[in-house]
Order: sequence, then structure tokens, then C-alpha cells
Amino acid sequence: MLFALGWGFVPPTYGQNCPTILQCPVLPQTICDPTENDSTFWNEDPYTFSNLLQSSDLYEGVADLNLRAVACAGGEITVSYRIVLDLDSDFLGETVISSNNLPPAGMVFANNALNPNYLGGDTVWFDKRPVPASSKFRFALETHFSNDTVRAYVRWNMSDNPNQYLAPRLPEGQHTIFWTIIQNGVTRNCQYNFKVTDCAPPTLFCGNNLIDDIGPDRAYTITATQFIDFVSDNISSDEDIDISMRRAGTGTGFPLQNGNPVSQLTLDCSTLGMQQIQIWARDEHGNSSLCNVSVSLSDSAYTCTELPRVCSRTYWDTTQVIEQVETIVSWVDTGNIIKTHILSELPDGCHILDTFPHYPVYVAPYKSADPLNGVTTFDLLLISKHILAIEALDQPWKIIAADANTNGSVTTNDIVQLRRLILGLIDQLPGNRSWRFFVEDCVYPPNPFDATNCSTGYNFDAMPFWAYPEEIRFYGLKTGDVNNSALTNSAQPVPEDRSVTKVQLPDISLKAGEVMDIPLRMQQAGNWLGFQCSLPFDATKMEITDVIAGSRINPQEFAFAQPEAGMLRISWFDVSPQTLLPDDNLLLLRVKALAPLRLRDVLAIPVDETVRAIASEMYTAENTTQALQFEFKPPANNQSGTQVFNPQPNPFTAGTSIPVRLERAGQVQVSAGNMEGKTLYSNTFDLSEGAHLLEIPAATFTEKGVYTWQVRAGKEVFQGKLVRL
Repeated sequence: MLFALGWGFVPPTYGQNCPTILQCPVLPQTICDPTENDSTFWNEDPYTFSNLLQSSDLYEGVADLNLRAVACAGGEITVSYRIVLDLDSDFLGETVISSNNLPPAGMVFANNALNPNYLGGDTVWFDKRPVPASSKFRFALETHFSNDTVRAYVRWNMSDNPNQYLAPRLPEGQHTIFWTIIQNGVTRNCQYNFKVTDCAPPTLFCGNNLIDDIGPDRAYTITATQFIDFVSDNISSDEDIDISMRRAGTGTGFPLQNGNPVSQLTLDCSTLGMQQIQIWARDEHGNSSLCNVSVSLSDSAYTCTELPRVCSRTYWDTTQVIEQVETIVSWVDTGNIIKTHILSELPDGCHILDTFPHYPVYVAPYKSADPLNGVTTFDLLLISKHILAIEALDQPWKIIAADANTNGSVTTNDIVQLRRLILGLIDQLPGNRSWRFFVEDCVYPPNPFDATNCSTGYNFDAMPFWAYPEEIRFYGLKTGDVNNSALTNSAQPVPEDRSVTKVQLPDISLKAGEVMDIPLRMQQAGNWLGFQCSLPFDATKMEITDVIAGSRINPQEFAFAQPEAGMLRISWFDVSPQTLLPDDNLLLLRVKALAPLRLRDVLAIPVDETVRAIASEMYTAENTTQALQFEFKPPANNQSGTQVFNPQPNPFTAGTSIPVRLERAGQVQVSAGNMEGKTLYSNTFDLSEGAHLLEIPAATFTEKGVYTWQVRAGKEVFQGKLVRL
């Protein structure tokens, strides 16, 4: 679009810097629209798809995309825009609308992002209204001039009324716009990302305040739906609106429990009287609204008179009650006979103190079950770092937990005992105490073994129940667990899904009597601090006679055992991260076939719950845990020469790394750039022969989008694309 300006002066504010774009956004923009969805727009399967709505009918919003610039006096001006749309929600802009080559009315062209001048591509009808072609919307460029100011707008118009413009309704998703203005050979650009999204919360009306009695069960359940008079949303259907609830003042934001809406609440004796309850509604785009109702519970039958409770909670989270604890009350009667009474466990894991003998009593908890709960090779790594003064355990109670043999110190022998437990060589730690408990007022000094007020139980004089504390509290720690990973009760949230690291085994067959070293090879690169795994196998068809650490694995802390027939356990850690690249051997299994077999049928096989196993997992240099999976694949020919593997992760949200294995030492240049060919990062390394991870810093990628990478090693060049989410 060309314009001629004939002003008789140059504005002194801008001088020769014109044309100048004013207020080009630096950060991604959000276009928030409250209107309803129109199925006649942006609904073209398979080119359009919404992950949120799981539908090809994209929600659309009014997008007023515009540019304001200051121009010089005289000279023709060229203004243009280019919009890159992501219509299928895969975070890759595949559809380009260029004002220099605008598509016909009612349509855009998908998959034209890499075409010359963005011509061609797959036809996508964004306007499916039942109107003549001359009345369908088409993309246009609207411009206006006022003195030295140029204004340009992305617009829709119709061929039968081309001078009537309106702001376009663009589909939901992450998109990008590029503005360009040229005058007198000077080019100015403005680029920014924008997101089109629904911002209207559901309409929610509540009523039906409740007054009732708690009843003999000492529990009263309410549901969110019983308080809702009306709920609706501009986009989401009624069945797709999430309904949740919580007691007022107990949290913020949309209420979730274990990642799910809270459909009901159970009130108990602690919530007698008036309670304010929040009722929430949330649509598929995450917009939420709430209303408040009141629930008033009385206790006319006096069922809420409470006996003292005994609770054992964790040191690392005092809201977590440790379940399946055996809490014992003991005393000595007049005949000098020791009497004991085991307290009954309540549904929340605490115990009810229901016996009050006429003698002084001693109350203490015990738990010896499941000694492996929370104990992994990662704990051995942390304890070793503490012993070697590399990284001290940061809480005194963790030092107590590290004392596996309960001798009042943390030494290598504790690591030995815990490793024996992990490998299945022993079933219990010394002292047979899976958990250790201390009274609530226990305060550890810098050396926790010098504590003088950390008794393992309470002494009480003979007294009536009402004279006891309302809650007798203990704090517990899991022996051997120094990273708080032990599961304590059934209500504890399940850990989120972890990243997966895969190890490849060869899909081969063996003859009876054949002996072979079976490699377990990495399928991805990483810097590792350790791993542990269980490898079940069919002991009637195969023997494992030896396990050999890979060449990059320090054998000093590498151990394995077969605690029972058909089960191999392996544990390894190193206080210094070790780099492993794809196809590097993690370890070798020396096996002997007792009968003709196919390896995948007898190794890493499914087992039932009666077989003892440990979690198979690996530990990164960043102290995160990843699940370890085994896959069988046909053996591949060994590659020689320099190898450059795909970046990982990719796509990514921060930085990424490129795994490289050099055949010989030399210089390696790593670079990254944008899709316009501009280099954003470049660095040259002098590297030794072998495996390396070349990091591209997160600061390189300032915005979401598609980038390029290149590695130059000698005369070889490797390159590809990167996607930042």
C-alpha cells in the first residue's frame, strides 16, 4: 500500500529517525473477548482444532490489531502486515495472512508458512455463513493519516461494501503479527505475539442457605449442586462447566483436590455453628466465578463431646498424619504388673485415647512396617554428600533419619545398611524401627544427637479425660528417607507424573547354554547422579551370572543383588554427575540361557504384587527423579565419526541442550537463530573426544515460537529447528 506525503516540514521531535513505530508491544498481548462462539467462523476440520474445547470449532474473539507510526515529510510510504496463525493448537504457526497477498473472501490458506510469498496452501474457509460470496468477510488493510501520524489496522470488509471496515474475529490460540512500514529506503518493523481467549466467567446464582443438626454420625455431607439456582457460560456447555466448593477462608482460586473439583464437603464437630461456603463455577477456558452460601449446624444430641486424640505427624509437613501407627498406652498396676492398651485408629489416621487407668501412664507410637517406604538410591546420594561435606543435610531431623543403624552418628555404615535394604539383602534395618517418633516439643540442636528434650513418649499422671490435652502430638520421621518422599497416609496427594528416561535392550534370541553380555543402552542424553531398578526375569529359562557397570559408571558405588529367584535389583550413585549419551552402555548383564529363548519374553517381564521390587528411576544432575523404562529393539550397527543428536528437550519452555559425541578432540561451534535468519546465540568450544552436552541458554529465546539451531564440527554441519513453548 503506497501513500505520498507532501508536508513542508520535518517534525523536530523525530528528525531523521522517521518513520518511527510508536508503542510496539514488547510482551505478548492477550485479546480478551466475552462474546459467544459462532460456529460459522473458524470451523474447518481438520485444519482447525482447540485443545481446550476438543473441537474443530474454534472460539473467536474481536481482535483490534493496529499500528501507529510517525512518518517523514515527503516520500512514498509502504505499510504491510503479516499474521501467523496457529489454527490446530500445536504451537506452530502454519497459516500466514499477508496484506501483500491477501486471500480471497471467506478463506485463508493453511500450511503456507514456508511457501514463497505465502502463496498456495490448503484452503480453510473461516467464514461459512450462508451468504453470497460478495458478502463474505475478507482480510483487508485500513490506513489513515493525520498530520505526520500514520495509523494502520487489520480489518475485515466485504467485496460488495469494500469501504466499510470492522475489526476481525480471530480464532482462539497463540498467534504472531509482523508490521512493516517503509519510507525513503528506511524500514521499521514491529513484531509481537498475541493470544485470543475467552474472558467471560460463567454466570452463577446461588441460594438455599442451610440450617440443620449434625446428627449421630458426627458428620454432615453437603454438595455444591444443592446450592446452585442457575449456572451458564457463553462458550462452555452446561455439562462442561466445572463445579467446586470450599469453606470460606481455607484457600484461594478455584478449589481442587488431587487435581479435581471438589463436588462435596463433609462437615464435622469442628465446624458446628455458622459456616460460609464458597460455590465455584469454571469454564473450559479457566474463567471462574463464585457465590457464597451459609451452612449452620447444631449439636442438639451432644454427639460432639471429644475424647483426647493422639496424632503422629511428619516433621516435613505437620498437616500430614502418619497412618497405620500402633499407639500404645502402658502402665504398672499395684501388683507391679505391666499393662498395655492399643488405641483405636480414627479415619484420619489419629488415635482416640479411650482408656484412663488410675495409674501414671506412658503413651508412645510405634511403626515398623514397610521399611523401604521413601528409601531410594537418591537418599544414599544425599547422605554420601553429607558425609563427604559436599552438601550438608539441611534439617537436623534429616540427620536423625540418615542414622540407619541408630548408633548416634551418620557414617558410611548407614549407607551400607540402606543399600542392603534397597537391594533386598535385608528386610529390616537394625533396631527394626521403620519410623522414629519424638514428642512435639522436641527441639534439635545443631548436632541433633545431643538433643536432651526429644523423648519418644509422654508420661501422664492419673487424671480424667478432660484434663488431657485436646491433641497429644508426636512428630515422626522415616528412617533412611532424607528427601521427604515417604508416603504417610491414603489422603496424601499422588506425586505428579515424572519425566521418563528409556533404556534399550536388544531384541535377540539365545540358544540353550549360550552365554552373552546383554547391553542396556541409553536412548537419550543426560547428566546423571545415579539410578536404581528392578529387573524381573524368568529364572526357569535364564540365569544372570554377573552385572557389569558401563564404562562411564563409577563402579565404586555400583551394587546389585538377586534377593529372590527371578528378581535382580541394581543401585548406583555418584556425587559427581556423569554424562551419558544415546547408545552409551548403562550396564551389561551377563546371562546364560537355560533353554531356547527370546530375550524380551524372559527379561523385564511383568510381575504380580507378591514379587518384591523397587522403583526403577534415574537421578539428574539437577536433583530431579525420572522414571526408568526398558524397551526392546533390534540391535543397530554401531555408528562411527562425530554424532550430533536431536536437542533435548524440544519443544521446551526454557533453554535446551544438544548432545554431541566427538570422534576426536576439536573445535565445535553452536549457534541458534530466529526464522528470519538472525543469529541470536553463537559460541565456540574446544572439546575433548567423547560425549558432551552443549547448552543453549534460556535467555536466547525471549519469546515463544520457532527457532533454528546449528552445530559445526570440523567440516560437518548439523542443523534443525527448535520450538519454545
